[in-house]
Amino acid sequence: MIVSTEAGYLVSPYLAWSAVVALLVLAGGCAWSLWRHRRAASRHDGVEQNVRERADSFRYLVETAHEGIVVVQSRRLVYLNPRMCEMTGYSEAELRALPTFMPLIDPSAREVMLANHLRRLAGEPSPQRYESLFLKKDGTSYPIELSGVAIVWQGEPATLNMVTDISGRKAAEEKMQYLAHHDSLTGLPNRYMLHERLKQAIALAQRTGVPLAVLFIELNGFKKVNDDHGHEAGDCLLQQVAGRIQPLLRDSDTLARMGGDEFVILLTQIAQPKDVAQATARIEAAMAPAFAINDQALRLQHGGGAVPARRHHGAGSAEPGRSPDVRPQAPPLSARGATPELKSEARLRA
Repeated sequence: MIVSTEAGYLVSPYLAWSAVVALLVLAGGCAWSLWRHRRAASRHDGVEQNVRERADSFRYLVETAHEGIVVVQSRRLVYLNPRMCEMTGYSEAELRALPTFMPLIDPSAREVMLANHLRRLAGEPSPQRYESLFLKKDGTSYPIELSGVAIVWQGEPATLNMVTDISGRKAAEEKMQYLAHHDSLTGLPNRYMLHERLKQAIALAQRTGVPLAVLFIELNGFKKVNDDHGHEAGDCLLQQVAGRIQPLLRDSDTLARMGGDEFVILLTQIAQPKDVAQATARIEAAMAPAFAINDQALRLQHGGGAVPARRHHGAGSAEPGRSPDVRPQAPPLSARGATPELKSEARLRA
């Protein structure tokens, strides 16, 4: 209540306190509103920061991935990571400018890969992961493993593909396969491969009636070579023996190392007995010169002789060097005449 007096206006204490309270409430409301606004802004900034961090992390993972990552839409590359450029030899601009992804695929694999891509887009069953062949910009073909899924990219259907260069893995597999069938020292076929080829040669001989021959070469006294000159000298000797004999054989023949100092020669399609004698003579002539190992001359001398072989019609399994389907027509011949340098003998027997 406000009362007029000679000194002026007198404000009622009740009204004054009401005004004070109103001002305090108004100030509190403004402060609370400002606090909420700042809190919301802070939360928004935090969300944006979180989104940016997640996007940066995802971009880092994609750009540093060991696999090539590419989005294909309308058969064109609309997105790719740097690894795709490294794998293919193209720049990013060149890859984006390609009218289709076909130039990246080896011609032998294009039909299959295109069919898989179209089936994936259509939602039909297709291999999610499979191996294929790609082409580099220079025309080099290389093996890859591809996995893909159908996605929507900027409102349109597309496929997301992960491409892995498996050249290293394939090379390792081929090396393991090679070592499983070859002697690691000489590179010659080993016992397993000889067994397989002997079975094939016996089947061919039984079918055609044309005989085959098996020659055994053994370097007696080889242990003394290792003892006197070291294992490296022995390994070198074995490699040189293989290097001298291999060029003398036909593509259809097989020179195999059985292990240690033992070699086996499989001669197929023997037209007449003298063919074996001639092959034996060539081997003896090739083995006659001294072997130069560690500045030393190690010489092998061989006695002459060859043993013709004929096809045996009995049954039985083929085991290298012990096949019941091959029988000699004459007793084996042993070569004699060891030199003081090697003090060993080599024997050829069929």
